[in-house]
Amino acid sequence: MTVFVFDMDGTLTPARLPMTAEFAVRFHEWQKTHKSFIATGSDFSKVEEQLPPSVLNAFTGVYCSMGNMLWANGRIIYQKDFDDDDALFERLEYYRSHTEYPCPLFPNYIEKRVGMVNFSVLGRDCPYTERQRYCTWDKTAHERLKIQSDLQKSFPQYEIAVGGSISMDITLKGCGKGQIAHHLRATYPEEKIIFFGDKTFEGGNDYELASELNRIDNTQVVQVNTPEDVLTFLERG
Repeated sequence: MTVFVFDMDGTLTPARLPMTAEFAVRFHEWQKTHKSFIATGSDFSKVEEQLPPSVLNAFTGVYCSMGNMLWANGRIIYQKDFDDDDALFERLEYYRSHTEYPCPLFPNYIEKRVGMVNFSVLGRDCPYTERQRYCTWDKTAHERLKIQSDLQKSFPQYEIAVGGSISMDITLKGCGKGQIAHHLRATYPEEKIIFFGDKTFEGGNDYELASELNRIDNTQVVQVNTPEDVLTFLERG
């Protein structure tokens, strides 16, 4: 048996958008005969927003908030909390107030989740068009990468991973996506584990999980760029 693990945004769905109807039909048919998990930085409410109930309920388990919560069989199996850090939050406020981004900013820029914080200079309550605008700007300005580097130097107790198109995920060391690899291997000591993510490269929010899996025998990491890449891999067997 093989255990399949999927990032959500950019892998199973467009970033912060619902799974497409066509993808849902094809993916759910595949799920019926395979053991599958989600590994996402999003909290469970966002997973519910983006995945249809048929697909969501067909997963063996859903690792949310970078693996700091596991949902399965309609209930929470475990969760780890993130303690407030005033110095960290003050620094995030500084980045927000000193950004060079020339367009409007939006609310919900520091989002506390189970076991982690998600930070977006733009603000998560932005319209989708503004998300795209910031993403395009950041590809040249590299604001998120600069913030990531600065935070890592100032707060070495945390892991900071650039994720999605506008934000970054902050967790205590050992409480990032890499913990999912060890929990899965402890649960499935003999099975092959295959992980699909759109940001498995260094600095991406799938990198820690990909790296930990690569240190474990009988695993495979598949870098994808779109949900269609996932279906292409799965349907060719």
